[in-house]
Amino acid sequence: MSVKPAFDFDWVSNSDELEQAVATLVNEPLLSIDTETSGWQTGNEQLCLIQIGVPSSKRVLLVDVLGTGAPKALGPILSAATPLIVAHNASFEERQFARYDMKVKGVRDTLAMSRELRPDLPNHTLRTCCKLLLGLELSKEEQTSDWSVRPLSNRQVDYARLDAEVALTLYDYLAGLEERASRELDLGVPELIAEFSSVSRTKFDLMAPIAHEYAFLQAREAKLREAIRQKMIEGAEPYDGPFGKAALSKVKRTEISPQRVREVFPEFALEVIQEHVDRKRFDSVARERGLPKNAIEAVLDTIGFYERLSLSLKDETGVTD
Repeated sequence: MSVKPAFDFDWVSNSDELEQAVATLVNEPLLSIDTETSGWQTGNEQLCLIQIGVPSSKRVLLVDVLGTGAPKALGPILSAATPLIVAHNASFEERQFARYDMKVKGVRDTLAMSRELRPDLPNHTLRTCCKLLLGLELSKEEQTSDWSVRPLSNRQVDYARLDAEVALTLYDYLAGLEERASRELDLGVPELIAEFSSVSRTKFDLMAPIAHEYAFLQAREAKLREAIRQKMIEGAEPYDGPFGKAALSKVKRTEISPQRVREVFPEFALEVIQEHVDRKRFDSVARERGLPKNAIEAVLDTIGFYERLSLSLKDETGVTD
């Protein structure tokens, strides 16, 4: 069913109102965070709106960053151990706040949770998760609208409010699934193995009647995807029709240059350079030293490109990359 926002909402239009709003969030145990930007299509991304869902009072704060300026007042809330902060594709929100040297600490990413707990889904966009897990139909028409224009339209406001609301509903569903899967893990090893055996057998019994056809469909999907990709590499036009969209984009293939690490970050080069530079180790050390998340960009070498197929189907039960 199509869903409309149910929470009340408050506008936060200037820095004084932002300070007042933050004061009301200090003791909240759980919040959701979402953001809207403009200019990302041209590489000039600008944070325009921050949506904060407050489930305890069933309201959403709409923080107009164009009016408040740098939302530094949110820093203590975002970086505290509590509240727990829920976001879908949290890395996007983290990137927006990183522009203001703000870190998000106690975050649960419902995108990562859905990938872990519901790997059967064809994709893990917020729209798909809401449709297939919650039975809620979201419209994403306003996602690419111009969020830098004021006043926002009623449709934009409803879209912004709803994303903050449904992230909380999705988190409740996934957290319940996570809790159910985590029960009785303090048993002894024999009991844990017995339960593991029971779960494995039940899973096998459920899958056995469809396993052959499921394996064929997975293989067929992969073959079709690669055939579409190759056709487009050979010159076929991008597709935008009744079944969805398909297009190619060039994606950099990069590797970390040990020489550039020595030149740009000599203070910790010896910690990360062995026979090669481990990307996770570099990121970890960079975080420990308080460097921005994009510090790695300074030491990457482009070693080529590959053609990535972007394929989306209009039916959310289909694959979307």
